[in-house]
Amino acid sequence: MAEHSALAATAPPAPTSEAEVLFARQPILDGDGRLAGYELLYRGHGGSESPHAATSRVAASALSDLGLRQATGGAPAFINVTTEFLLAMDPLPFGPDGVVLEIAADRLPDGPLIDRLARLRQHGYMLCLDGYAGQPAADPLLDHATLAKIDANGVGPSGLALLVAHLRGRGIRPIAHCVDTHLDHDRCADAGFELFQGDFVCRPREIVGHNVPTASIGALRLAAGISAAGDDGIEELEKAIALDPGLSLRLLRFVNSAAFSLRHQIKSVRQAIVLLGPRTVRQWAMLLLLSGIDEQRGPLLITALSRGRTCEAIARRLGADDTESYFFTGMLSVVDALLDLPMDEAIRDLPLSEDVVAALVQRAGGKGRTLTMAEACERGAWDDAALPSLPAAELAVLHVEAITWADGTAAGLT
Repeated sequence: MAEHSALAATAPPAPTSEAEVLFARQPILDGDGRLAGYELLYRGHGGSESPHAATSRVAASALSDLGLRQATGGAPAFINVTTEFLLAMDPLPFGPDGVVLEIAADRLPDGPLIDRLARLRQHGYMLCLDGYAGQPAADPLLDHATLAKIDANGVGPSGLALLVAHLRGRGIRPIAHCVDTHLDHDRCADAGFELFQGDFVCRPREIVGHNVPTASIGALRLAAGISAAGDDGIEELEKAIALDPGLSLRLLRFVNSAAFSLRHQIKSVRQAIVLLGPRTVRQWAMLLLLSGIDEQRGPLLITALSRGRTCEAIARRLGADDTESYFFTGMLSVVDALLDLPMDEAIRDLPLSEDVVAALVQRAGGKGRTLTMAEACERGAWDDAALPSLPAAELAVLHVEAITWADGTAAGLT
């Protein structure tokens, strides 16, 4: 019962119907790897709608009810909108604060659209051109844009630099889109980009002769050991956490933070385990350990949390045993990116079960399949991940709940 109360402090309200906003999101990072915003992707009816159309429909019906701040954890929200939506929806169902409207750069602008964009800009809305490649037809849109996304793989290095220079000459910040690898990121940074979006966030950087700090390896081993502790092993879990005195202090500071609004101060690790439950303490201890490996990768840590929570929710929904192990599998799936090592090297010699290793390295077994489903949710590919016993709409609901929980939990670190 105590554990349930503690978790309720960070758990989102349960969705009530498919009419609620079902979204995925992809982070946009600045040159230092800090979160600059999220592009929101939405689920349409039966997967038949385009992302632009689905976003417009959802924004018109329910986005204002959800609240953009909740959808993005307070970060700026990049929202795809259609020309038809902008012309028909006046005023918009959300204000300009923390909102960036994305419009396709290949849309031929006409007088009504240009007038509408001018009015939106006057009211404080920011416009981002999506898919800009220097096309002359987009020039009238540039007069009203603040940002523009360029496909990192659609243009050569010299072409990227020219587009960046052209946009900056007009006072527009370019965003490198579809940045799949760290090599892509470096190429775009060399071309002058300062904002980046793509899968590189969750991938290890290729570094020759890379030596992982001993402290990071120790933290990862401790995290793996803590995750393997049983629900009834209070003393075992307490001893594992006590191996790192700094972890004990951070854990107590974390559980007593304002983010969790506990009624009474918790003064010891054992008290935390007894009152909050071994499951909760294990999850929070692992969060603190992973965050200490690379404190600059906040967006990656939130991905780890939401992925772990999604894996756990899917496992519970499908009736799997030991659903908490699915949570830790999802959390550990980012350690290759945290350590900048291939996964098999990153988890070598860790106290992990064979099925967890198979899931992390090969996406094999039940945990591997669940991890693949969670990763598909992050791309908004719910229909690809759906099962006959777990339809896409329900899967999307689980993912939204996981994202909201991850944002609330990570907020306690700050």
